[in-house]
Amino acid sequence: MAAPVPLMVGVTGHRDLAEQDIDQVRQRIEAFLRELQTRYPNSPIMILSAVAEGADTLVVESAERMGCQIQLILPMPVDLYREDFSGAARNHFEAMVARHPTTELALLEEGVAFSHERQYEQLGSFLTAHSHVLLALWDGKYIDAPGGTSQVVDFHQRDISPMYDEKQVRSAVDITDDESDLVYHIVCGRQSSGAPASPLRAGSAYWFTRDDQQPRTSELPIRYHQVFTRLDRFNQDIQKPPIEAAYRLEPQQHQPDPHPCEPIQTIYGISDALAGMYQNRVMRALQTTLGAAVLAGLFFILYADFEDQGSMIWGYLLFVGLALGSYLWAQRQEWQRCYLDYRVLAESLRVQYYWALAGVRMSNPSRFSHDSFMQGRDLELGWIRHVMRYTGLQADAGFQPGAAELGDAIRGWVGDQNQGQLEYYQRKAGEKLYQHKRTQLLARGCFVLGLLAAALLALGVGDLVTSADTWLVALMGLLPIVAAARQTYAHRVAERELVAQYAHMHEIFANAHRLIEQAREQDSAERQIKIILRDLGEASLNENAQWVLRQRERPLPGGGPMG
Repeated sequence: MAAPVPLMVGVTGHRDLAEQDIDQVRQRIEAFLRELQTRYPNSPIMILSAVAEGADTLVVESAERMGCQIQLILPMPVDLYREDFSGAARNHFEAMVARHPTTELALLEEGVAFSHERQYEQLGSFLTAHSHVLLALWDGKYIDAPGGTSQVVDFHQRDISPMYDEKQVRSAVDITDDESDLVYHIVCGRQSSGAPASPLRAGSAYWFTRDDQQPRTSELPIRYHQVFTRLDRFNQDIQKPPIEAAYRLEPQQHQPDPHPCEPIQTIYGISDALAGMYQNRVMRALQTTLGAAVLAGLFFILYADFEDQGSMIWGYLLFVGLALGSYLWAQRQEWQRCYLDYRVLAESLRVQYYWALAGVRMSNPSRFSHDSFMQGRDLELGWIRHVMRYTGLQADAGFQPGAAELGDAIRGWVGDQNQGQLEYYQRKAGEKLYQHKRTQLLARGCFVLGLLAAALLALGVGDLVTSADTWLVALMGLLPIVAAARQTYAHRVAERELVAQYAHMHEIFANAHRLIEQAREQDSAERQIKIILRDLGEASLNENAQWVLRQRERPLPGGGPMG
């Protein structure tokens, strides 16, 4: 059984908190953590902290008392980082490292001398990029200090960092809203600079976003609550009933144990199994609804066209009720939304896994694989980016795969005619084409039989065989219902569109396979192959997004989209 995806709280704050504010700040920290635990009971809280003196230590101590998970994110290898501590602070640091799992960020060399400031800037960007909420113990003053609290808050909300600014590719106007800017700001003073920025008051706390109209609120804005609720529902589905992964991404010929990509692998398997479970439920509900509608039509025809069949009205009422009940139950349980969300999650994790395994990096140095999912748009699916922030935590922290892992990624992901996505899309395109042809054949058959029944009536067969005309009229009424039900089913599952989609994706992977084979002959083969894989992943994520948007427009018959 997989562990639930935690709600990750990154920590930033001052090292020199004002002594008179500490008790109030501690109470605010514990109230904040308690609120998250109460509102999202299926999602454990994970604190991401560099366990520095002051704010970090205060948050970690409170989180330990409340039973939260702690993940230490160190700005550099532990042997170098411990040099930043002395005396009692060093002893406390050593105790924290001994008690909690630790992730060390790689050194930023790039031809320049080692710099603590650059490492702390890297820490700020990494920590905020992987946090669902940034907990800031901050005086509210913006100062130009590399890796400082105000810079970390600004980076979390606006993705602007002096270290990366020249290398960033950014739109001049940012008009998108996503879930990545949420800060819980606990106001505090500092020993070095005194009281907080006016009009902020020490000991107060706010939810702080980049909303121009109302950036600070006492209540969590509803759009973020919806994201956390979806994450909590996913965690509930993981545990109840217990779901076991039925499939693992392959091949894995060169995987050390434990592997930084294992969290992606684990959640992929679970989300794939959940998507299959909810897909089956949606299909059963759809088949039940349409089947009941056909039978309701049959009973109505028997009631209307045959004498002494008044009792048939009860059959009509029964099957109309069954169709409506099936639809409403599926809607109430959110089966369609869960199926779509979990399928999109699984396919996004597939891209994230193979990107990490191949060592693919984003074009923007401060960006990670989760930023490529729908380009940060569609807040309703922001919980999927939250899952990817968690699963990519270890792989994004400086994992350096070699040529063997790159080969594994190419074989397992791109593949050839016998394996990988290339084989999958070729096979699925054939299957969907066969299903589409069956639908067309059924529709034509119903049309031909209807014409035949009408021809028999025109020829006066009813005069020769008792009640034949009544049965022919009934058949003429029933056949269009059957054809319409099948066409509705085909439209709902997007039979025709999927033929084109699978063929399109097969072409994309075939082109990637061809380009990779060509790149192997070049001097910079590895670099070129990684660029190809990055473009392939972005194309897959885009197609994934288009698929879910199309499916949202195809509700079960009888009403609007579920969820």
